[in-house]
Amino acid sequence: MKVIVILSHGSKNKNSNNLPLKVAKDLENNTGVRTLIANLQLSPPYLDEVIEDEYKKGVRNFVIHPFFLHEANHVMHDIPEYLVKLKEKFKDANFITTDITGNHPMISKIVEDQIRSFL
Repeated sequence: MKVIVILSHGSKNKNSNNLPLKVAKDLENNTGVRTLIANLQLSPPYLDEVIEDEYKKGVRNFVIHPFFLHEANHVMHDIPEYLVKLKEKFKDANFITTDITGNHPMISKIVEDQIRSFL
């Protein structure tokens, strides 16, 4: 069984999970693969809790998508450190991490689309 995890920073703002939830829902509808959200800090659901819950359900394959725009400390250090700990705890699980959202080749087009009407 495989699960996709949309991994965000997290925020104390109660609405901060709205966009990741929408993306997860759309992705699950489009791919047919169960898709969840997780946060690194500040607000649940936290990555380790999501992984543990799904692992208990029999999931052994996790595709983690860092929903970040740039490669800063969380992407370069924190996420890899989390993955090391998760791999140590769940030795028979597979963790695949995709590239960050910000490195997608269409990111410039997305920004252009959002500002086009103001030019």
